[in-house]
Amino acid sequence: MTNDDESLLDELAGAHDGDHHDEHDQHEDGHAAPARGRRRGDRHRSPLRAILPVLLVVVVLLGAGIGGVYGYRWVTGNVSVQKEETDYPGPGTGEATIVVHDGDSGGDIAKSLVEADVIKSTGPFTTQFANSPDASSISPGTYRLKKQMSSSDALKLLLDPSSRAGTRVTIPEGMRMSAMFEKLSSSTGIPVADFEAAIKDYTALGVPANPANSPEGYFWPGTYDVPEDATAADVLTMMAGRMQDELAKRGVKPEDEHRVLTLASIAEKEARSSDDYGKVVRTIDNRLAGVGEAGGNPMRLQLDSTVAYASGKNTISTTPEERASDSPYNTYVHDGLPIGPISNPGGATIDAALNPPDGPWLYWVTVNTDTGETKFAATKTEHDANVREWQEWAKTKG
Repeated sequence: MTNDDESLLDELAGAHDGDHHDEHDQHEDGHAAPARGRRRGDRHRSPLRAILPVLLVVVVLLGAGIGGVYGYRWVTGNVSVQKEETDYPGPGTGEATIVVHDGDSGGDIAKSLVEADVIKSTGPFTTQFANSPDASSISPGTYRLKKQMSSSDALKLLLDPSSRAGTRVTIPEGMRMSAMFEKLSSSTGIPVADFEAAIKDYTALGVPANPANSPEGYFWPGTYDVPEDATAADVLTMMAGRMQDELAKRGVKPEDEHRVLTLASIAEKEARSSDDYGKVVRTIDNRLAGVGEAGGNPMRLQLDSTVAYASGKNTISTTPEERASDSPYNTYVHDGLPIGPISNPGGATIDAALNPPDGPWLYWVTVNTDTGETKFAATKTEHDANVREWQEWAKTKG
């Protein structure tokens, strides 16, 4: 209370107290008694003085309550207060295209959907994605949906194969560019000539400049969803980018890429079993280092696979004339590795090139081309015996 409030209380209480004391502050002889000082703490207090502060508090609270009620009524009557919707009601209109990338999580897909205005916010979609057992089956690719769909409808379309846009094509490991172009062309309708024209400026595709002056070996094999309006350069840029990503993931330094891809590409052609990929790489390294009975003298690789590549042949068998050519891919004539990769290797052979097993081998020969059985040898004598085994098997095949 303020000082004015306290003075008012004193006046009210004092008037009442004065009446009370005038009746008793008289001597029996009728003379007035001398006035005595009064204190606020006088034990003879007025009841009104005791309850008045409580009444004032009640009045204040009552006023605040009434003001709050009227204030709330004014706000609700003049201001629109609504909860923001986090999902479109659907079913959506028009068309929107999104791309699901390899390794995308539910949150990643939700962000792509929001950016394309397919769904309103990420929350409802990620919740439904997490609670859907089939959501993990959504594969990378381009999908055709609608704008402003509900999250549940968007998820259903992503799980529907008919929603895919463009063409899906799979390039196997170990395929050389010429065969790869034919397969891409037959699947997408893009002419082979467009792919051949695109690689003339291969560095524009994301392939680094290299000693072979060729992008051979720098395209990652695998499954791709090619958009309907993609050009040859678009497709090859996508494949080259994927190879760079895979090499970086494995910690391959830029200066080591060419050698790694060359070794891996040879293993793709020379071995049929993943168990043999690393042995082929180790044998190549051993020959180049001159280990064992080579006595420290590097040996030429003498690989038919590299000669066949130079000749443009799809088989590994070669003729004496082909093995005498001066091609920089001819490992019968030139020392060391060929000038560059001879195919586009996949993850298994790249891993083998990076971490080949230990072993003393200097030779290998496939003794059964039906099964791909390959035998490795550390000495020429052992290798000659393996070659005879292959010759005997070949006789049975006519």
